[in-house]
Amino acid sequence: MIPSIGKISLDSVKLTARQRRAIPLVLAAKNIEEGCRAATITPVTWYAWLKNEGFKAVVEAQREAVVSEALDRLKSAVKGAVEGMTSLMGAEEKNIRLRACERVLEYFLKAKELEDIEERLGRLETLIGEKKA
Repeated sequence: MIPSIGKISLDSVKLTARQRRAIPLVLAAKNIEEGCRAATITPVTWYAWLKNEGFKAVVEAQREAVVSEALDRLKSAVKGAVEGMTSLMGAEEKNIRLRACERVLEYFLKAKELEDIEERLGRLETLIGEKKA
C-alpha cells in the first residue's frame, strides 16, 4: 500500500534535496528556528514550503513516524517502570512505601478509567454506525 495523507500519495511528492535534508532536522529540533538553523534555511523558507500540500503531507507523515517511534519506546519501558514502582511498595521507609502504593493505585485508576471510556466510545461508534446504515 502506498502511504498517503488525505488525497496525496507520498510516493508522488517531489521534494528537492534541500527539502528532504531539512525535514528531519526541523522535526528533531526543539523549535522551528533551531531546526531551520541546523538545516541552513530560514523560517520564512520553511513556512513557504509548508504552503505546498505535498511538502506538508511529507512533513506530517514523518512527524507521525517520529511520534510513533517515541510511543513504541515508551511502551517498551512501561514494564520496567511498573516493576520499579511496585518494588518500592516493599521499601523499609514508611513514606516511600506509602507514596509507591498511592502511585500504583492512582495509575491503575487512571488506566481503568481510560479503558472504560474506550469501551463506551466503541459502543457509541457502533450505535452511530448502525443508525447510519
